[in-house]
Amino acid sequence: MRSSIRPLTTRGAVLACVTLALLFSSAGARGQTTPADSTRILKESHKFQEEFERYRESRIPPMAQPDGQVCDERIGTICIWFGGDENERFPAEFREVGQARVEFIRSLFDGFEEIKDRWILGQLVHYLVESRNIGEAERVANECGITETWWCSALLGYVLHIKTEYVPAEAAFRESLAAMSDAQYEAWTTPRFIFTPDARDEFERAAPAERERKWELFWRLSDPLFLFEGNDRLTDHFARLVVAENRRDAADPMGGEWDEFQEETLVRYGRNIGYSRVHNPGRTMSLGGGLQDTRRMVSHHHPKSRGYLFPETYLESPSDIPPESWITAPREARTWYAPPYAPEIRALETQVGRFRRDGMMLVVGAYRPTIADPTAFGGVSSAWREGGGIAGPANTALFLIPEDGGESVYVQGTEPEGVLTIETLPGHYVSGLEVVDLQGRQAWRARQGVIQRPLTAGLVDVSDLLILREGATLPESLDEAIPDVRPGVRLRPGERFAVVWEAYGLGILEPIQVTIGFNQGRPGFLSRIGEFLGVIAPDRPVDVTFDDVGPDRVQAAFRSVMLELPDLEPGDYTLHLQLDLFGRTPIVTSRPIIVEGSQ
Repeated sequence: MRSSIRPLTTRGAVLACVTLALLFSSAGARGQTTPADSTRILKESHKFQEEFERYRESRIPPMAQPDGQVCDERIGTICIWFGGDENERFPAEFREVGQARVEFIRSLFDGFEEIKDRWILGQLVHYLVESRNIGEAERVANECGITETWWCSALLGYVLHIKTEYVPAEAAFRESLAAMSDAQYEAWTTPRFIFTPDARDEFERAAPAERERKWELFWRLSDPLFLFEGNDRLTDHFARLVVAENRRDAADPMGGEWDEFQEETLVRYGRNIGYSRVHNPGRTMSLGGGLQDTRRMVSHHHPKSRGYLFPETYLESPSDIPPESWITAPREARTWYAPPYAPEIRALETQVGRFRRDGMMLVVGAYRPTIADPTAFGGVSSAWREGGGIAGPANTALFLIPEDGGESVYVQGTEPEGVLTIETLPGHYVSGLEVVDLQGRQAWRARQGVIQRPLTAGLVDVSDLLILREGATLPESLDEAIPDVRPGVRLRPGERFAVVWEAYGLGILEPIQVTIGFNQGRPGFLSRIGEFLGVIAPDRPVDVTFDDVGPDRVQAAFRSVMLELPDLEPGDYTLHLQLDLFGRTPIVTSRPIIVEGSQ
């Protein structure tokens, strides 16, 4: 992604930055610093910071802007262009710019020795990080030296985040939050810019305790990968706020004055990874006897950036979210981020089902990481396939994140394709299936809501449907079926496959009429009778009905049937199951499926 602001007016060349350190050195030789000296030193620091940024700008060679290029999005005066890897090239920084930055940093050190000023400290850490002197930036933030300790903790969190030490980074940011004023705390813990205006208004209308709960849950569920310790998406959000704080009263590399549009762009799209400069000679014109400079600074962001934030529309009840990975493409995402450990995160093919086990909930999750393969069924094949796939180890996990903020439950594995299971208390959860290729710095994930309530005595319930792999024989128990659970729900017309489920609370030998079949479209995931009966009788249903009876003793009734997919047009469908019991409300469950074209 690239962003630019309005054309800049022509500026003179910056003074040689080597003189900056000398100016500050002379200030330190005058002895005790007076208030007048402090004012002068701070003013000079601002001046030198602006001169460095204008010098940086002058050393970026301008390139002609492509004709006809229009903004994909506008944030006030800022123009956003969405582009791929080929559009993210920008010139490397010239050596003299790096040397100028070193001299400027020395000047900041000299100024901070004279006056322990918050602004100078922030600029010092910022430019040390920019010069990749991370160790020195951490030392400076740790030593602090100013009375505004919240700012020192925030700067430390920023540095630790850059170091990819996300757990201590979050701890430092939380120390900063605890030391802030109420006004500052509210500014840092509201979804300003990252939510739509309506969602933000709704958030702010909630009681303080509810806002706090939603804020913590939102960021917990926005963690790109639960497998990695720490929440780098949260610490990156705070790191963006640190940069915004440093830019608020300073010259911006993009030129112009820092304003709300600049801050929104930063908070939504993140810190930039480089700069370029474009111009349009055809638009240069005479103005007041001079020339208007049509050159514009352009900031570049990571080309793999995607949207990972939990969808705000489900924040009231996260466990109701359907089976999606909520990794959104740039044009669809309100905010962007690229995890350093896995900039490439793709959607993971999965099938997740819930079962009951003596008052507990058993969650079964089958998964398969895929890559594009036009010759394979569905246009994808296994990422770890033989003869050309990933050769390194896989790190896998199935997570259940409680909606009430409790401790997560998870199980880890090492198989690149397979089935993971978790047994835990019934409740409201968001599940996460993840596969990570550490060597290739890529990952796959899928998330969805998982809800199971305790079974009320006297009532009947049914598990989720699970589809088994093509060629699997009919199992006689769930334990026998689990290894053959299909990783994903893609089917082809004419394919024969087994479907399994369990029923609970049936009377001994109680008669049942079972209806199983397909409907076009995709109703809500794991739909129940209140929302599903209206679509279970379409104009042309494809159903099979047969009679069954309950178990011959009190237990869960396991069932499996072999089906053949009819000749359906490619698209989204629903595999549904309905149990009709005499004198009882029918029981319905469903499984969204994708019918692929024949090959």
